[in-house]
Amino acid sequence: MNKDNEKKIIITGAGGFLGSNLTAALTRKAECVVYALSAHGDQMQQVNTMKNIQYCCKDIIFSIEGEQILDDSIVVNCAFPRNTSGDEMADGLRYIQSLFDRLSECGAKAVINISSQSVYSQTREELATEETIVSLGSSYAVGKYATELMLESVCKKAGIPYTNLRMASLIGPGFDQRIVNRLVKQALLGETLRVVRSNQKFGFLDIEDAVKAIIRLLEADITQWRSIYNIGNGKEYSIEYIVQHIKDVFEVNGLSISNINVEDGNGSGSTGVAYSALHEDSGFVPSVDLDTSIQRILDQVQKGIMK
Repeated sequence: MNKDNEKKIIITGAGGFLGSNLTAALTRKAECVVYALSAHGDQMQQVNTMKNIQYCCKDIIFSIEGEQILDDSIVVNCAFPRNTSGDEMADGLRYIQSLFDRLSECGAKAVINISSQSVYSQTREELATEETIVSLGSSYAVGKYATELMLESVCKKAGIPYTNLRMASLIGPGFDQRIVNRLVKQALLGETLRVVRSNQKFGFLDIEDAVKAIIRLLEADITQWRSIYNIGNGKEYSIEYIVQHIKDVFEVNGLSISNINVEDGNGSGSTGVAYSALHEDSGFVPSVDLDTSIQRILDQVQKGIMK
């Protein structure tokens, strides 16, 4: 499938929100050959029409064919057990550990591991940078940090360039567990929006910017990667601010929100994330503002309701 002048990229977790969007974006990169790994990879390949993308079962890496795929590849690990039971979390971490061991054995060229801002305190008062102290407050955060430590151990021993991307909370069409998506849907259905006024701030990163950041790293000199990059949009929003901007976007679309219940709360802290180190090394700058994200989510939710 690949030619000598093409860059070979493996995406694990290709059926997830980030993995699927990254795979779609790389279909426009003719110089890239992409192996998209998923638990449903075989079924996805049956309907695939892109010549530079091949969907595979996630366990292909443990086969002889997997050795050929991994050789001289850049691996982007988007795989992670999200919102699962303890057993499923353990199984997911075992897969990631096996993946990292396997790519070391088979001569992978470099590795990008998708981590999360959740490894920092969720009550922090400032935007997280790479110097912010790690403080694990949930099983999800523990799992994400564990993958970072696994990768560091394997890649340092094998001399493989690597980086962990501590991403802000992703938003965009189709990621309905995020608060922005939920509020947009509630507003469209005429439900009351509950706004708790407090000092708590939220940080987000639009999926388009997340994908752009990864592609910038794929295009950069892998030998110059730092072991950690924080990726956010450098901003933070109160719930009141978010709801006001949802209201503004609705009005632009000839829609109205009449049921907003505001009450006082005592929340504090921020989940905002900076991006200065990645900008310095790759030129990355986020370009999707909150209103654009809300508009895209609104378009997607409206289509879903109309079906």
